[in-house]
Parts: sequence; C-alpha cells; structure tokens
Amino acid sequence: MGICKQAIIFDYGGTLDTNGIHWSEKFWETYTHFRIPILKEDFREAFVYAEKKITNDIKYNFVLKQTLVAQIKYQMEYLQNKFFLPDVYTVIVDELAEYCYWSVIKTIEISKEILEFLIHSYSLGLVSNYYGNVRTVLRELSLKKYFDSIIDSSVVGIRKPDLKIFQLSLNDLSVTARQAIVVGDSYKNDIIPGKLIGCKTIWIKGKSWEDNVQSNSADIIINSIKELPKAIKDIEHYDDSSKTSTDL
Repeated sequence: MGICKQAIIFDYGGTLDTNGIHWSEKFWETYTHFRIPILKEDFREAFVYAEKKITNDIKYNFVLKQTLVAQIKYQMEYLQNKFFLPDVYTVIVDELAEYCYWSVIKTIEISKEILEFLIHSYSLGLVSNYYGNVRTVLRELSLKKYFDSIIDSSVVGIRKPDLKIFQLSLNDLSVTARQAIVVGDSYKNDIIPGKLIGCKTIWIKGKSWEDNVQSNSADIIINSIKELPKAIKDIEHYDDSSKTSTDL
C-alpha cells in the first residue's frame, strides 16, 4: 500500500448518504414519486429558498428526519406562495421525509461497508456544508465512529469551496495535502478546492446540481461509492509508479 496516502476526506451530503446524487435531485425524485404537480425549475427555486431558510431553524441535536422535515416544509411554503401549490400537499410532508429517510438508510449501509474497509488503513475525515447538526446525524446513522475529524461548515463558519475548511481537516488529521484524498459528489465544492489545496481527488459523478460540468481537475471519476476502494488503489498505484520513475 502506498505510504503517502495517509488520509481520506469525505463529503457527507450527496456522497455518503445518496451515492453521488445531489440533494436537489433526491428531493425531486421524491416529489415525482408522490406526483406533486410542479415543474422541476420551480422546484429548484424552492430548494434554494429552503436551504437559505433552514440555517436558522436547525438545532445541533436535530436528527436526520427532523432535518428533512424542515427542508421539505420550507420547499412547500415557497411552492404554495409563489406557484400556488394546493394546501393539500402540506399534509404529506412527513411522508415525503420518510421516503427520503429510508432511501438514505439504504445508501448508508453501503457507505458503512466502504468505511469499515478503509478505516484499517487510513485516517478518515469529513468536511460538510451542513447545518450545525452533522455530528448528531452521523451518530444517529452509526457513522461518527469512523471519522477522526468532522468539520461542519455551520460550526466553523467556513463553507466549501473555501480552502480553509479543508485545511482544518488536514490539521485535525495531522497530514499534508499531498497525503490526503478528497472524495465528493460536487465538482465545485469538493473536487476543485481539493485539487487546489494539493490533495488527490475522486469525484463521485452522479446527478449533479450543475449541468455540463468540466472534469479535468478530478484525478479519478467514479459513478458509485462502491467503486471507491478500486479508485483509491488506482491512485496509490499511480503514485508508486511516479515515485519509481522519479527515483530512476
């Protein structure tokens, strides 16, 4: 195993919980499942509105389902006020949250297997643009035990893609950027800053918020978190080969 890969820094939302699917797409999938009569572009406006509104509402001890309910309530509020969504749909907020919750649980079980495999060889960190309660959610999902460092943007007052938030994780893990791999679903918030700070990067390319995203900054692109162990091995092999070439 390559000796220079001492740490892996994960994103949480869209990565460990949805396997590369941005949460706007996960919510949209849920709205479609429940046949809520709105256009996707209108929903995207509601998603942005809700993300701004909930920052003051989420408490540090909110579990996942409470967080989902808060998000969906504000989405519905926007859709009702601007696009006249019938009030009847507000009564199924809990059902929508439940649908999202169990989808996350299924993905988390896969992520646990990956983390369980990696924890024996790496220090693991997590950097998330979250709401101040990511530790609570990780504990609830039995994920917290895998991480030596957990950075929540709302707690530290820095958001990705600011390089400073990644530096906090590197400091916690006692590694240099050259000794770390950044893994995430957002090209803008994970891959570009990860590369700029000097880490290797693995992009889980799923359903993104952005369209037609360039991918030249990602060292490796995968389509599922299940492919992560092989991707890490490939990066190690590349580094070992580079060292051998340099030594010759």
